[in-house]
Amino acid sequence: MSDFLNKRTIEFVLNKEDGSTVYADDFFVKPENEVFKYRNELQKAIKGIRKPFFVCYFCGQNIKINGGGLTKKILHFAHKKDSNDCHLKTDNNYSRLEIQRVKYNGAKESHLHFETKKLIKEFIESNNEFSNIKVEKVLKSNTNYLEWKKPDISASYKNINIVFEIQLSTTFLSVIVDREYFYKENKTYILWVFRNFVIDEFKQRFTEKDVFYSNNRNAFVLDNQAINLSQQNNDLYLLCYYQIPIIENLKINYNWECKYVCFEQLTFDEVNFKVFYFDVEKEERILKEQILTIEKELREKKIAKQEKEEALNSQNVVTPYYNYYYNEIEEEKPIIDRKEQYIIERNKLFDEVNRSTQIKLRNVSYITNYQRLFLTEHNLIYDKIFELFRNGYIFTKTDLSFINKEFENKILTTEKLNEFTIIYFISISIFLSKLSKHKELFNSYNSSIQQLLFTILSIKKKRVIGSNFSNLIQVVNHYTNLKNDRVVFFDVVVKAIEIYWGIDKFCSSEDKKGLLKPKILNTNNWKPQQDTKYNKIVSIVFPEMKF
Repeated sequence: MSDFLNKRTIEFVLNKEDGSTVYADDFFVKPENEVFKYRNELQKAIKGIRKPFFVCYFCGQNIKINGGGLTKKILHFAHKKDSNDCHLKTDNNYSRLEIQRVKYNGAKESHLHFETKKLIKEFIESNNEFSNIKVEKVLKSNTNYLEWKKPDISASYKNINIVFEIQLSTTFLSVIVDREYFYKENKTYILWVFRNFVIDEFKQRFTEKDVFYSNNRNAFVLDNQAINLSQQNNDLYLLCYYQIPIIENLKINYNWECKYVCFEQLTFDEVNFKVFYFDVEKEERILKEQILTIEKELREKKIAKQEKEEALNSQNVVTPYYNYYYNEIEEEKPIIDRKEQYIIERNKLFDEVNRSTQIKLRNVSYITNYQRLFLTEHNLIYDKIFELFRNGYIFTKTDLSFINKEFENKILTTEKLNEFTIIYFISISIFLSKLSKHKELFNSYNSSIQQLLFTILSIKKKRVIGSNFSNLIQVVNHYTNLKNDRVVFFDVVVKAIEIYWGIDKFCSSEDKKGLLKPKILNTNNWKPQQDTKYNKIVSIVFPEMKF
């Protein structure tokens, strides 16, 4: 078959409705019936029956789908036969930079981009601190008259200049860097605005990462709730996604947070001319200093210990009646740091809470390797459970009998079934046991997955398990709080309620304030884009949960 029949001249087109880029190689792997539905809609656009849909990035003309059938040509995007001239028809040797710029400017022509621009202008006009508001006004460089930019919106805020750039397109790092450098050189702040933002690093586009990491790990989104807040408060409100650094094992990791903020709450970086809500870099510097301090203390303790051991070894005085140095060491109180004290206290609490079960295990003639785990220290149990099921451990009949009795004895009590109970670790064991046949999923198991599984288990058992919440409605409301990243799993939690309770029964029984049901019925107006990355794990652990 010739190259003509195989090669697609138009590699990508612009979705005029939402500003996204549609890549031919990805699009034409869709099922044939789906492709031909699009083919029909594109023809309607060509006939003027509907608004423009897929258009050429380079000339802006309507695009159609050709190929297949008796022609033996692969399905491909094409211009109309009698369309006006387009660069792609004669020469498609655009440089990569030119292509990126074409894609960036093309996205600015979409309906979603136009709507977002209109909304931002409307909201900042309601704030008296803004003035000189312009849409797509050319801004010339103060140092080079040949350089200029045309931002989506430019304005003055109090005594500073600021531009808003709406981000709907795909990767164009060179354009981002170029614009940020231009505005910095001209003492103008830049604020990138998304219409949606995905926090799953595996689903994030490079564009989202480029903007996020270059802006002190802050990303701003104008979603439906932000629009509602802006309209209610006569000010621009945006949903800010940011990461809070934390210390784990003397390394810095990050937890996602999000919050709706107005312009007054934002910080203006006078060095880089960026705008952010939470100063991640400042918090990082504080934590790095703490890590250095802790590492220094550990080194000093290690040296002191070595010196003490050397001093002990150098003593060669032996007497059958009295060893002065020995008694001196014996009477010396051990030095316990805060971390060690914390572990000791937690181990002690675990033993107190589970004393009756541990006594029974010690008094039986035979216990399994699994049961023996609950006689070890609290801080070691999780790692031992994980290792046990990683190596393919299968519950014995004795294990299953033990698990059932423990649930029967504890599920009807009023005590909290949190991380200091054997029930907590039994539940984790069940999760890992079901995932052990799926190596990739087992290895991806983490605290975030675990928290979601405990939520579903609590709903199923009609009893809070695995957390310190007092009742089920608190557990569920945790997934409606827009200030944390659990809200992206709200749909999964609602599905669990439907399966194990029924929405009406759960709300009448658990939601005394009557706030949950309106949220369930009106999800499109408040919740962010939902994350489905754990759905497969949920279905394996809870087979009733079908997605």
